[in-house]
Amino acid sequence: MARLTIDGKEIEVADGTRLFDACTQVRGKPLPHFCYHPDLSIAGVCRLCQVEIEGMPKLTIACNTIVSDGMVVHTRNDKVSDAVRKILEMHLINHPVDCPICDQAGECGLQDQYMDYGLYESEVAEDDKVTKAKAVVIGPHVILDKERCVLCSRCVRFCAEVTKTGELGVFNRGDRAEIDVAPGKELANNYSLNTVDICPVGALTSRDFRFQKRVWMLSSTPSICVGCATGCNVRVDHAADRIYRLKPRFNTEVNGRWMCDRGRMVYKAVHDEKRLTSPLLRRGGEMQEVTWQEIWPELTGVLKPGQVAQMITGPQQTLEELVLLLLLADRLVGESQVSGGLQEADRGEADDLLVAADRTPNRTALSWLGIVETPAAELAERLAEDRGTVFIYGGDPGAEAAVADVLQQRRRVVYLGTHANATARLASVVIPTSSWAEKDGLLINKTGRVQAIRRAVARPGAARNDWRILAELLSGFDEALELPSLATVRAQVAQRLGLSAEVDLDAVPEGGLQIVRDGESPAGGDD
Repeated sequence: MARLTIDGKEIEVADGTRLFDACTQVRGKPLPHFCYHPDLSIAGVCRLCQVEIEGMPKLTIACNTIVSDGMVVHTRNDKVSDAVRKILEMHLINHPVDCPICDQAGECGLQDQYMDYGLYESEVAEDDKVTKAKAVVIGPHVILDKERCVLCSRCVRFCAEVTKTGELGVFNRGDRAEIDVAPGKELANNYSLNTVDICPVGALTSRDFRFQKRVWMLSSTPSICVGCATGCNVRVDHAADRIYRLKPRFNTEVNGRWMCDRGRMVYKAVHDEKRLTSPLLRRGGEMQEVTWQEIWPELTGVLKPGQVAQMITGPQQTLEELVLLLLLADRLVGESQVSGGLQEADRGEADDLLVAADRTPNRTALSWLGIVETPAAELAERLAEDRGTVFIYGGDPGAEAAVADVLQQRRRVVYLGTHANATARLASVVIPTSSWAEKDGLLINKTGRVQAIRRAVARPGAARNDWRILAELLSGFDEALELPSLATVRAQVAQRLGLSAEVDLDAVPEGGLQIVRDGESPAGGDD
């Protein structure tokens, strides 16, 4: 351990700690910086994190300095502040200062440093500024503004060290130096939008989010990406019940500080024009919008013990919803007649970083609950054996031709879902439910970590919360089973999974809760 003094406060830190991190611990916030990033190599190019160390002849950058015992460090004195101010002026010499039209305004490192250390009159004439290319499309998701770039090289190091794809580099010298893609390449790796996240200014912006919303108008809700079984922790940024972007939320056990580009786009389905917004009932061969008062008798009328042939769900539903469905199946058909959906559906190609081959968020929950997915041919055969009601909750099994052929011949098909998909078009009763961003619930990722999605935006139209629909259906069969809240449902989940009393599913922390079941590896799961 090393004992040192920073701004008059004596602290003890582990040997090998970077001085930058030790200063952050004392100050409660990082030193001014552009190039430093905790998950990238040290570049030391921005020179903003300079501090004074007693006994050293000149200021030194904290990011590239390791603490030593007896160090006395000053981070706020006049000498340091004056140096930071002059370096900021160097970074601003050729910057366009176009904050009013920059997407990064409000979360810009250059703005933050200037407010803390600048607030001075620039000595550089506007006509002397070097102009560079603006709004350059360098990939399917990213636009580059070379004038705004402060050459921190974070994006270059990210592509070299994290994705190892090496699309970006620093070209030319002096005040003509600029970031660009290598000749013949584009920034098209699976994680390109992370370069936008780590850009400290507005040099790299998202083509999807560009000019959509001012960041200070957004509210943020912690949640989980539903794009694959990795379960990356995300921040849902939204305003007026509309999601504008997803950003990665740090979790060292799951995704670190990154997420893939595909996962960032899953929010678009929430506002898709095909969203179901009201109950639908087939009358005279045509689907008609009806009220909840009209649909409920129709729904309960076809869900009677002995009249239901098969119940089908999928790995898109939350843990609470799956357990409620099993409780309902106990009263209607027995759990052996519950399918986890199509075995072949929602599969893709994995990569070496975060993207899982399983493109669903909760397939592990199906396994833990003993709900088995079914090959399309087998599911079609099972559906053809019994002419009773088919109850489908989530997914889209009707997209498979063999299953669609059987459903088309059935008179009673109930579908609970979020979108007007192939299955909804084949149903006789359609119930609109909530998307992942419109409800609270639990998901289990591929390693067995239980994580929480949280409601960020309102449900569209007359769509209802899934667990309330299922709980209300259950109440019609078992008045003794009282489920007035999600907490009571989670108690049922804990009981079903055989979890110990110490595991509180109603208080899952933001970082998730790792659960290792008997006979399973902590890092289990199909990639």
